[in-house]
Amino acid sequence: MGYRLENKSIDLSGLRQLNFKPDTKAGNVYRYKGYAIRVFDEGEEPIDEETAKYLTDIRTERIILPKKLLFYNNAFRGYTMKLVSQKGAGKKISNAPTDEFINNVRVIEKDIEALSQRRVLLNGATPGYTLYNGELYIVDPSNYRILDSVDVERLQELNQFQLHLLLTELLSSELRKSNVPNSSIQHLKELLGLRDIDQPSSSYFGEIMKGQRNLKELVKKIG
Repeated sequence: MGYRLENKSIDLSGLRQLNFKPDTKAGNVYRYKGYAIRVFDEGEEPIDEETAKYLTDIRTERIILPKKLLFYNNAFRGYTMKLVSQKGAGKKISNAPTDEFINNVRVIEKDIEALSQRRVLLNGATPGYTLYNGELYIVDPSNYRILDSVDVERLQELNQFQLHLLLTELLSSELRKSNVPNSSIQHLKELLGLRDIDQPSSSYFGEIMKGQRNLKELVKKIG
């Protein structure tokens, strides 16, 4: 029978593999008709079919979710997702102008609200699963979980915490690669850890970055 995308047979031979792969355990990623298509290696299933299907019904802008499911001889073997432009992918969000940085966080917070309303836990989001090209994307949903009995408000707080932790680690990683002293990075992490649990990250960053051109300038000030 071969590969099929939902109910349509497709040929995956000759597809161009994308350079950006967050994690090989999530399968190989190719360009397919304006989409990215993730193909699991044989015997691997980093996300189960039921969860992947559920996620296809949720609309987000920057948190990338499955669009259509891929099967091989009736076995679930992957999914398509939004193709994120690689142009500008070498940019560092720690260098982004303050307004641009905060706007990126706000857009992802809207996505988190949509996921929380559908009782989805943003699990496993790490810097290796992000892409920044002037817009920040969280690109791999393989560890997301559906929590049927969870309180939505509590899940919203937990997902916001996951985002804040992701931003903290992403910024720390970038600064470390830029040879910023560990003491300055630690001061930043301590400052970011002071956010109230019910305060959106965008609001908190707006407060601490006020008057600064970007995150790096803030780090120099507090370092």
